[in-house]
Amino acid sequence: MAKRRQRTTAATIARRIKEGRGQGHFKDYKPWLTIHDFPSLGIVTRVPGWKSGRLHHYFSEHFELAHHYQMEWARGVIDIREQYPLLSVEKTLFIAQKLGIKHPIDPKTKYPIVMTTDMMLTVRSENEAGFIVHSIKPSNKLNQRVLEKLQIEKYYFEDLGIEWRLITEKQINYDLVKNVEWLHSSKSLEEISYLDNDLLYDLEPVLYECIRTENKPLAKITLSIDQKKDLPMGTSMHAVRYLIANRLWEVDMKRRILPTQNRLEIQINHFENWRLNHDVYC
Repeated sequence: MAKRRQRTTAATIARRIKEGRGQGHFKDYKPWLTIHDFPSLGIVTRVPGWKSGRLHHYFSEHFELAHHYQMEWARGVIDIREQYPLLSVEKTLFIAQKLGIKHPIDPKTKYPIVMTTDMMLTVRSENEAGFIVHSIKPSNKLNQRVLEKLQIEKYYFEDLGIEWRLITEKQINYDLVKNVEWLHSSKSLEEISYLDNDLLYDLEPVLYECIRTENKPLAKITLSIDQKKDLPMGTSMHAVRYLIANRLWEVDMKRRILPTQNRLEIQINHFENWRLNHDVYC
């Protein structure tokens, strides 16, 4: 039986605050809204976060999830908190009244909802940490009502001294998004049971030399190495993904990586330096 969407009342808001929704950082953060709160929306996604160490909840793949992958790759972003609440309701009600805008309400209960923004980012510049808010909307959905609600958001965060930005598809590089999505499950060697540091140490020089000198698609090179070394099929490709995901090999992430069609262009190889430092601390 389908789960019903929970309606907004003073009691549901108080319960979510008590549950810790919208509070915490990194793995301890709890989104104000999760995919379980909107069971009938259709395409919803949970994805493990590289930076947060927890599952993220998104309501659109082409926009929210896509931008998540961009922020996972962004060097300055150290934490991503999605569905971040604008508390208290009294404050957003006051802002809406000041701006002459109707505050969003639950259509059934007529109670003012807790507004949320798509992403609260923790960013680091030099040795200082700060926050930036990203609201993510497709440009063809920016009608008058949506713009009014975004205006409340913008005013709310600017009043707190937090930069607010609107992100549409124009600010999303979908080649980068697809590349990060391809790498995402290979960030840790723990995700690949048969690939460890010793095997990586053995594979990397061979992979690098073959990729650098052979004019073949990446998939053909990695498959050939798997066969020569009698490794499970896909081992060498997993190693390549791990090396790129951890920036041990620098490639142009803004150009789509097509392993079965193109050769891989490695711009800079940091592996040996990483290995020396890794061996020292291990």
